[in-house]
Amino acid sequence: MGKNDKVSGNTGAKVWAVGGGKGGVGKSTISIFLAFWLARMGKQTILMDVDLGGANLHTLLGIKSPPRTINDFITKKYNSLEDICIDTEIENLRLISGASEILSLANLQFAQKTKIIQNISLLNADYVVLDLGAGTSFNVLDFFLVADKKIAVLTPQPTSIQNTYAFVRNAVYRKLSRLSSRDPSLHALIKTSIDTKNELKMQTVKELFCFIQELKGEDVAESLRKEIEEIKPEMITNMVRNPSDKNAGRIIQLVAEKYLMVHCADMGGVDYDRYVYTATSGMVALTRLDQSSDALACTYEIAMKLLS
Repeated sequence: MGKNDKVSGNTGAKVWAVGGGKGGVGKSTISIFLAFWLARMGKQTILMDVDLGGANLHTLLGIKSPPRTINDFITKKYNSLEDICIDTEIENLRLISGASEILSLANLQFAQKTKIIQNISLLNADYVVLDLGAGTSFNVLDFFLVADKKIAVLTPQPTSIQNTYAFVRNAVYRKLSRLSSRDPSLHALIKTSIDTKNELKMQTVKELFCFIQELKGEDVAESLRKEIEEIKPEMITNMVRNPSDKNAGRIIQLVAEKYLMVHCADMGGVDYDRYVYTATSGMVALTRLDQSSDALACTYEIAMKLLS
């Protein structure tokens, strides 16, 4: 996935992808809040549920059964993603629902994924916020990698920090793998290095690049290094309960720089807010949260940082 794989050009919508390691860290909540604030700022915003197997954005927005979903686009009932957008109760905010019983992101075919990615750039919006599925399948990683802003959500728990680091690592290797797909020897070397117990004892991306330089020369290594530097994930720590919890994103920032040669940005934390839990449990739209909600206030600050 090189530079030409970007979803948006200079004229298309800016795409923010919200991913992370495992489920349960609040990716959907963060996606909704970011889209909510973009819409409130007068930006034409589309929230897109790319968790095609376990879509829940429509429920969190108070929509019981969406009249159109991404399935209708994939099965060619509609010609464009624009045709399946549905209005929400928030001005400037529309939804593309991933509600699905017959399709999961895991079995989305390459051609279908490419068609969705190409269609995102045709959407009539200023911003498109993608809520990605959990895990690190190729499809999830590919949607993450084509976005202008690559946002990873984690919680302060050590397991979540590990999972998010693994997510960023997998994104790096996925990009390297795709960039090297036409060069069998380089592709084989990258594939070998993905397993940390490989026979060449390559533990880090830095070590991998030393091997690439020996095998293919400095120009190839430098060109791949520049591609990797473009990934720039943005970390958001969710469910922060005390000041030290906010260090979670910083930990990944340091480790990713050291081992993956990737520069992460720490966007800060979102305070734990029991009203969010109450709203989701009671099937109340998250966009109806009281404006004094801590989580809403935190995501406003983060949205402003992401915009700048």
